[in-house]
Amino acid sequence: MSDRGSVAPLIAGYLALILLAAFGAVAVGAGIIAGHRIQGVADFAVLYSHDRSVVAGIPDSSSLKLQLQDFLGRASSVQSLEIVVAEIAVVDEVSQLRLCARYREVLFGLDSYLICKNSRAKSYLVP
Repeated sequence: MSDRGSVAPLIAGYLALILLAAFGAVAVGAGIIAGHRIQGVADFAVLYSHDRSVVAGIPDSSSLKLQLQDFLGRASSVQSLEIVVAEIAVVDEVSQLRLCARYREVLFGLDSYLICKNSRAKSYLVP
């Protein structure tokens, strides 16, 4: 038996494995960054909306929705997102926002998968 052969298939296999691991790591990192960006937008949106719609410590539901639409239409941080769901509600003195979006330009101009984040803001009355 002869032990002669080419090492090329072994090197090609290792190279493919390294490339697969590198692209996987980049994809995971991009997903984490996209999630943090969407959470940041959700936090700012609920704070903006809540602050501008509070009357005597209780947010007005209709004003809250209008302020949310205003924020989503004007904020530069929202321009890189494709908003799919933006649901805001009031429970007592707490405003709750559920924001589902895709982050554009994650990897080579591709959109991220759908990411949903929740955020809350609460009013405190100071005597």
